[in-house]
Amino acid sequence: MEATSQELLQKLTALEAKVGTLQKRLDDSLPKDQVSIICFSGDWDRLFAALTLASGALAMGQEVHLFFTFWGVPALRKGAAASPCGKKDLSQAMMSGMLPCGPCKAKLSKMNFLGLGKFMLQRLMKKNGVDDIDVLMKEVRELGAHIHLCETSAGLFGLSKEELHEHEQINQCGVATFMGHAMKSRFVLFI
Repeated sequence: MEATSQELLQKLTALEAKVGTLQKRLDDSLPKDQVSIICFSGDWDRLFAALTLASGALAMGQEVHLFFTFWGVPALRKGAAASPCGKKDLSQAMMSGMLPCGPCKAKLSKMNFLGLGKFMLQRLMKKNGVDDIDVLMKEVRELGAHIHLCETSAGLFGLSKEELHEHEQINQCGVATFMGHAMKSRFVLFI
């Protein structure tokens, strides 16, 4: 009888070890409390949506990673009208001159009407106590969102980190780095 209880104890210990190993593998494969948002569009309303979702996720205790790529990159630019040209070739200098500086300079995706639609929307927001996009951007940063800049897009546009607002808080990276965050996320949004 004693040998049998010893054998049962060994089997139980081995089973507990296997369950522990499986639990660790399961925990490692589950997504973190994290949201990854790809900011591809430079349209004011889409940037507003991305920042609103990021703010909500941060308020719920989620870690947030915002990856600004292609037309979303100008939302990170400093508000100054003239950015330093530095080592830009002619095409990059021209592109830089045409890109908006910061999220407030972005246009609406629909009904912009030379800025009149955006002006009317911003008046409605102010009337209803809704923060504008620059306030949202500041809040998201203060709440701890991780801001990532696509180095390929920045290179195409000839933008240096120094031309970006609060550049020391921006992680300039490639798609592989962002995908590493996205693969660990509960949600990945493309806006």
